[in-house]
Amino acid sequence: MNKEEQLSPEKIEIQLLFEAVFQRYGYDFREYGKAHAKRRVLHRLALSGLQSISELQNKILYDEKFFQIFLQDLSINTTEMFRDPAFFLAIRKQIIPILKTFPFLKIWHAGCSTGEEVYSMAILLEEKGLYKRTQIYATDFNQNILVRAKEAIYPAENMKDFTRNYIKA
Repeated sequence: MNKEEQLSPEKIEIQLLFEAVFQRYGYDFREYGKAHAKRRVLHRLALSGLQSISELQNKILYDEKFFQIFLQDLSINTTEMFRDPAFFLAIRKQIIPILKTFPFLKIWHAGCSTGEEVYSMAILLEEKGLYKRTQIYATDFNQNILVRAKEAIYPAENMKDFTRNYIKA
């Protein structure tokens, strides 16, 4: 292995940290976006006052409350109604006609965050006459954010963006 193929000690520590989290808690972040993972790990490291990622790993492995804090650091809460209009347009034009041929649908939104995209899908399904025969599952490992998704209360100032996305979709 040449020097360019070798991983830096920091990358190795992050890989080991996520392997340890998987082995200890069952959460699999081993294939998580590398840049995001590194930012979140270094952020928690700075806030914790620990000196290395290895120290952080030790604290995460032996302190479940600290692990829960770290878990929240990894949560990505980027969402909005009809967030990717081109995606929803493709669903509307290409997928809905196929879905109409099925008697019952089950849709799973993994990593649903605060639920805006889940509600967007529900709106689309209602408009196309499919909602009553659809079961929608929405999950996220961040329990705090799931509470907000269940409440379905969104800031009024976001409505302009939501409406713009809906029209494009």
